[in-house]
Amino acid sequence: MNLSMFLVKYLGTSLVAGVLGGAAMEFVMWLIARAGLAKGDMILALGSLLTKSRENAYRVGLVIHATAAVGFALVYALLLVRLGYTHLPLSLMLGLGVGVLHGLLVSLMLVWVVADRHPLEEFKEADLLVGLSHFAGHAAYGAVVGLVVGLSPL
Repeated sequence: MNLSMFLVKYLGTSLVAGVLGGAAMEFVMWLIARAGLAKGDMILALGSLLTKSRENAYRVGLVIHATAAVGFALVYALLLVRLGYTHLPLSLMLGLGVGVLHGLLVSLMLVWVVADRHPLEEFKEADLLVGLSHFAGHAAYGAVVGLVVGLSPL
């Protein structure tokens, strides 16, 4: 396979993996919030972290989250390709593992650093359940990215 064809497949796979992984992450976190286990809206919290208000925060958060989901999918997919784990079930397992590590880092930063500095009062208190919600969301993201890579022609 020549380089240009690989790049097209890699970029296409990463785009699909990022969008589907981001949707899976948001869905898992929504389910946890809907069950009453943790409160909060990650997209609104992310957007308001930058806008410093609720106005336009959801739109800004959605753009940032979607961009980050695709950006991280590029990194995840490159890691899977470089390690030679582009076929199922190994791609799924490694994607899940990387998502777990990614979720652990994000959850710790969220609970210990970001919540204290958030401009909106409703997001200033991120307890352990909010951290676990983000952890589960990132694990779902990694699993879906690994699944898409495993199903792709890479």
